[in-house]
Amino acid sequence: MSNEEKIQWYERAVKFQLDGLHFLVMRSRKNGKGSWVIEDSKTRQILNSNMEWESDLPKKEQNEAFLIRTRYDLETAISVYDQYKMFADSM
Repeated sequence: MSNEEKIQWYERAVKFQLDGLHFLVMRSRKNGKGSWVIEDSKTRQILNSNMEWESDLPKKEQNEAFLIRTRYDLETAISVYDQYKMFADSM
């Protein structure tokens, strides 16, 4: 099994369905802490901290601002999604 196949398996193992096609997905783990994104599996976009969906960039194109805007610890990711749901439901 290649490293890429292992990574794909690992990503599937740390993916949780939030609602419909929205998933909480761990993108990396460092020092025992996960870095999570909120992903729309239909559009392959991720929810940023401005409550907007944007494309997930290839790793080499991700700058610090992108990571701050789109990566969360687990508790923050859940909170951001709850806020998004309240915002989306009010529209």
